[in-house]
Amino acid sequence: MKQLISIALLLTSIQLSAQIKADGYIGVMPVGYYLDLQDLKMWENVVHNRLNFSYDFSPSVLGVIQFRNRYISGETVRDIVGYSGLIEKDDGFLDMSFNLTSGSSSVMNVAVDRLWLDFYIGKLQVRAGRQRINWGQAMVWNPNDIFNAYSYFDFDYPERPGIDGIRLQFFTGVASQLDGVVKIDHERQKTWAARYRFNAGSYDWQFIGGRLNDREWVTGMGWSGQIGDAAFYGENTLLFPDDGEQTLIAAMGFNYTFKNSLLIQAEALYSSNLSGKAESLTEFIGRQASLFSSQSSIRQLSFAKYSLFASVEYPFTPLLSGSFAAMAFPPTRAFYVGPSFEYSIKSNVYLSTFINMFVDGSDKITDIAAFQGAVRLKWFF
Repeated sequence: MKQLISIALLLTSIQLSAQIKADGYIGVMPVGYYLDLQDLKMWENVVHNRLNFSYDFSPSVLGVIQFRNRYISGETVRDIVGYSGLIEKDDGFLDMSFNLTSGSSSVMNVAVDRLWLDFYIGKLQVRAGRQRINWGQAMVWNPNDIFNAYSYFDFDYPERPGIDGIRLQFFTGVASQLDGVVKIDHERQKTWAARYRFNAGSYDWQFIGGRLNDREWVTGMGWSGQIGDAAFYGENTLLFPDDGEQTLIAAMGFNYTFKNSLLIQAEALYSSNLSGKAESLTEFIGRQASLFSSQSSIRQLSFAKYSLFASVEYPFTPLLSGSFAAMAFPPTRAFYVGPSFEYSIKSNVYLSTFINMFVDGSDKITDIAAFQGAVRLKWFF
């Protein structure tokens, strides 16, 4: 009898292991900061671990849970009041971010940023739980990402934040689908919207409409396709608040890859709700604590009414690649530069460097408004 039980347990464990998929990464990254407004010069060290698990309950039911685990130590934790609380903050309906330890100069946080079940019923897919809703078409600024817009400058969070809600996707054809999403955040505010996506004239099109944070109606559209050999894409969103003036946020861009693998990219953003005057970038950075973090808002994708972006990427060798990005914010004299390099030590081990530098010339004196520099060693498993 004991032998039969042992054999049954062994077969069950083999079956479970076949149904469970797991992967992740771990990275070590020292980071230096400089903020002109407070004349702050700080550093921190981030150990960032990610664990991804999925389980096939049946051919029509899939479950996923993913953890983001960080151990942060240094002057940012020690000198910034409320830093540990900021790390622990969870914007979702469920609070799934926990500081396991919090000392005078270090904090260890565990955050569940994906926790959902997928149900497949014919052409209908239902996903319930914490998930990422990615409706953006552009590469830098995404006005159509009304559920979980993110900051371009957060280079250590490629997965991007998620939301708590329910998503229904009905696949109406080979290249068309109808989405419906309901989100609830930590303030119990609801955002709901629908999107119809289809292909016409060699372009992918989408139209969205709904209500944002119980405060304003929203509608928009986006597209992606090609002009010749260059990719051409864009998106725009109109906001109609219950109180206040309507807002138009629009982005458009293109990219092109040459035969030598050089990639060039350009993008522009218009935000009617933002100032067209020479506002101080330094003061904006001081107000926007989310500038370097992943959570953002489509109303604050930039700091000026007009924003321009350009970048180049090039693989110098099969193991070494580099990129250089820049932004301008006319009519202000402020700009941004962001070089980065990545070297593949092994097929799953990468050494990277990043710089985010914002230069403020609003007072006719060119100063570095903010600087962030990092070196990261990352192992995928």
